[in-house]
Amino acid sequence: MVNDQYKIGKDLSKKILFLGVSKKTKGGMSAVLVSYSKYIEGMQFIPTWKLGNKFVKGWYALQALVGLWGKCIFDKNIEIIHIHGAANASFYRCQIFIKQAKRFRKKVILHEHAADFREFYDKAKDKKNIVDTVNSCDKLIVLSLSWKEFFKKIGVIENKIEVLNNIVSPPIMKRVKYEEDKLHVLFLGEISIRKGGYDLLKAIAKNKAYFGGKLKLRIGGNIVDGDIREFITKHQLENIVSYEGWIAGEHKIECLNWMDVYILPSYNEGLPIAILEAMSYKHPVISTPVGGIPEVVHNSINGILVTPGNILEIAEALQFYIEHPEAIKKQGEESYKIVEDFFPDKVFADLENIYVHLLS
Repeated sequence: MVNDQYKIGKDLSKKILFLGVSKKTKGGMSAVLVSYSKYIEGMQFIPTWKLGNKFVKGWYALQALVGLWGKCIFDKNIEIIHIHGAANASFYRCQIFIKQAKRFRKKVILHEHAADFREFYDKAKDKKNIVDTVNSCDKLIVLSLSWKEFFKKIGVIENKIEVLNNIVSPPIMKRVKYEEDKLHVLFLGEISIRKGGYDLLKAIAKNKAYFGGKLKLRIGGNIVDGDIREFITKHQLENIVSYEGWIAGEHKIECLNWMDVYILPSYNEGLPIAILEAMSYKHPVISTPVGGIPEVVHNSINGILVTPGNILEIAEALQFYIEHPEAIKKQGEESYKIVEDFFPDKVFADLENIYVHLLS
């Protein structure tokens, strides 16, 4: 349940306009925006992008641009434009809104969510343009200290960079006793090569004789690469693995309560909301030392970090929790202690300080 008292009230929120992907889009950025709308009273938001064909994407960008102009011209309260963006096409779309907002002499915050910004920047032929665009903003919000160091290294002015934790709502605990004596593991995220979902499935398939009867894996997420159903059938994993499509709402709460261990063996990340959610439910995490993950998942303290793409290490991490069930509760308690800084009270106090500083 959201607290009756908003974390940021109308006196401040009326001065801020948010831009970002449609809140109906599946993904981490939209999850953040949905959370913001729960805790920012009267949040003013214009969607800039929605998954669809070129016409749909073009329409959203155009109406967002017109909406931005309208707000800047007619709403004299608006002083800050808070833009949520990522890498690749998202960055260049944000660049358009940044330029327009500065043209109206508004303060601009770029809130960078991209897990693959490093790869985007390394391949870019217009590196100076990217850095100049970021430096034209009044603030750059990043998700972890490691991302702050990256942006400093490429030339972003240090005092413009703020680390702001992603928000995680307090858990809704619904403990239920399950009869099966198996390790319950959950994977939530897009089904893609980048997220390591197929590496996880390969680790289980390769060690099916061991994991059979000892492990139950539930997978939720939209399919980006491959055919997960075909993989499960081809390798006869039906008794170990279930793919449940996009998981949200009560279904998600049930899964978060059901699991013993969360796993996300990604190749790159910002700081995944799904990991933080799992930690809030007092679970250890198996993941990789990429992006901001090592700042919240500490090896042998509240989880296990494996090398991206290393199928053997993934299998060994799962085996550890099967053979050391006593570690699950202990490490889960450590997860909760770490994630408390990501709960609304702390995050919105930090965000309010950023806004007040810009307005002063």
